[in-house]
Amino acid sequence: MKRFSFPLERVRRFRSEQASLEESKLRQFQGYLAALGSERRVLELARARSEQGVLAQPSIEARELQSLEAYRRHLGNKVRDLEKHQRQCEAQVREQRQRLIEARQRAGLLDRLKQNGLEEWTAANNREEEALVTELYLAKRR
Repeated sequence: MKRFSFPLERVRRFRSEQASLEESKLRQFQGYLAALGSERRVLELARARSEQGVLAQPSIEARELQSLEAYRRHLGNKVRDLEKHQRQCEAQVREQRQRLIEARQRAGLLDRLKQNGLEEWTAANNREEEALVTELYLAKRR
């Protein structure tokens, strides 16, 4: 019997590669989101350290308090910008997860079709071999 060949193999491979690509994009978005979170923590830590540094002094001049407040506002603006980027990135991650799910479903469908075809081919091959063995046995007995 001829060997098994799946007529949609090229499409199956393409769909599988698409799913891998979507997974790679998702990891990239998740990495960017993690970097934004890390950057936000660094800014908040810098703000806390600057406040502690100024407030730990025995005497504080008005100029230092003004500088501290300007720095806090600056960091607050940067944190708000980061939060905005984080929300956008989270939305992209959600969209990318949906794309990945859809790509995996398309690839999985073709994988199941291939598996079903292989099972049918195997069953037909086994029946053919069984018939051949039976014929050989009967021919030998005669």
